[in-house]
Amino acid sequence: MALPYQVVSAGRLEQAYAAELKRLRAEKAVERLWAKDTTLWPTDESHAESIENRLGWIGLPDRMRQEAAEIEVFTAEVEDAGLRDIVLVGTGESTLAAEVFTKTFPAPEGRRLFLLDSTDPDTIRTLSRELELERTLFLVASKSGKAIETISQFLYFLDLAKTAGIGPPGPHFAGITDEGTFLSRLGPPYGFRRMFLEAQDIGGRYSALSYFGLVPAALWGVSLEPVLDRSIEMREACGPDAKGPNPAGELAALLATAEVQGHDRLVLLATPSLVPLSHWIEQLVAGSLGKERRGIVPVAGEVPLTLPAYEEGCIVAVLRQQIEDAAAITDAARELNARGAPVVDIKLASPHDLGAEFFRWEAAAALAAAMLGVNPFDEPDEQESRERTLRMLDELGKKGALPSATVRLSEAGISLYAEGRTRQEISTLRLADALQTFFELRRKEGYLALLAFIEWNVENYQMLGRIRARLTEALGIPVLLECGPRYLHSLGQLLKAGPPTGMYLIITAAHQEDVAVPGAPYSFGQLLMAQALGDLESLQRRDKLVLRLHLQDGAAKGLAHLVPAVEQAAVKVRARG
Repeated sequence: MALPYQVVSAGRLEQAYAAELKRLRAEKAVERLWAKDTTLWPTDESHAESIENRLGWIGLPDRMRQEAAEIEVFTAEVEDAGLRDIVLVGTGESTLAAEVFTKTFPAPEGRRLFLLDSTDPDTIRTLSRELELERTLFLVASKSGKAIETISQFLYFLDLAKTAGIGPPGPHFAGITDEGTFLSRLGPPYGFRRMFLEAQDIGGRYSALSYFGLVPAALWGVSLEPVLDRSIEMREACGPDAKGPNPAGELAALLATAEVQGHDRLVLLATPSLVPLSHWIEQLVAGSLGKERRGIVPVAGEVPLTLPAYEEGCIVAVLRQQIEDAAAITDAARELNARGAPVVDIKLASPHDLGAEFFRWEAAAALAAAMLGVNPFDEPDEQESRERTLRMLDELGKKGALPSATVRLSEAGISLYAEGRTRQEISTLRLADALQTFFELRRKEGYLALLAFIEWNVENYQMLGRIRARLTEALGIPVLLECGPRYLHSLGQLLKAGPPTGMYLIITAAHQEDVAVPGAPYSFGQLLMAQALGDLESLQRRDKLVLRLHLQDGAAKGLAHLVPAVEQAAVKVRARG
């Protein structure tokens, strides 16, 4: 069976792209990657071992081919036990590949899978009401085994099961984590149905074809054998012994060329079933390359087709499935390419091609990092927000309240907070004026990130999507739309240490009803707010342009007031150019 189709049209970067491809071959980058040569990336002797211990993903398709039968036995056991609802409890890189599988493959009859990667109390309460606990399996997934979101969610659902009289609750839980983690030690005392232990030589961003992606996929009814077969075929096509063009090498050369030439925003245009794949690519590219004030800024999700915003300084990736109508995104990409924008067109023949696609992008990200001179396997700046969150929760325990800040403006139930450079630059007369003066600070080569720590339901997402589309048109730059705290584990590294061209609008909201975390001195609402404030502090410390809006009357009412204020601001920004 043919591999997924890929064609690179480098546009105005054609000459530089050809030179980068030549350099990749001359430096034998592919051969060195397959040989696990740690000198491919810049590092001192003390970090060489850590890089070597992150290259297990290259041989992962073979190992998981041997583990597939074991996973399928577990899946049959779950089905025989009558557990028809699956709740995947995790966040960021530990769950993104699973989301791709479960949104791309059709739903199996009688089975539901819910992804919980939020600490928002409204989200948790809504999900709890949906479940039949007697028929539910909670799959707790965390690479580190200590993510505060995941452990808090586990404690909540364990308590929920006990309160419902399910005993013992252990058989309703299974786990996926690395060997030796805190989560791995929870399985035996709580009687987990199963604990899948992953080898420690695979980083989270490169774990799509590990237990983290494949166990949820199998529970969703995906046949693992053809997925792994496709990944092995792609690995052979990307390897040093392959004949013809190297798919990962071509993609890596395009990413590296684009970054060096100032085309450092990657616009991912996807057909509906592959939108989750765009989010997985987003975290891989952002986390692997976003370091030392450089990298690629991915623009994922349901990207507005506002072509002027992507014409300069961007590259475009088209992700399409053969069975889906891709006319709109392919027409947009063709027009952008005609204007000189570099485009890579990728087409999957079937959902099983996801195995090939995961491997292609992993190899490409690792090779592009080598060409740019950064370590793709570390995240030196991502941890800062988490540490600030923990300090805030510690302060909450001691003082009974989270840190407070000065409200600069309050209007229609929306409080505006601004510090540092942002406070000095914006108007605080009216909300629309504040937004207008903030948006006017954009850079032509930059981007705006909407970071919303609210319930990600259909209504809220639609209103945020409306804001995104309007701002993309008015500002003429790409606009990212991200859900907190999820983005902290996918874009956190890039937003802090990537290209210094972004501006950030953080949205938080009050909750009419909070949800307690059993045994913890904080609630889910307080945890969510601490995560938002922790990231806000991290961005402010780096002198970023960041504004926070707090929706005092809740997300739904607040967004209803925010939309017209944004539209007023957008009209004025566009009129002034």
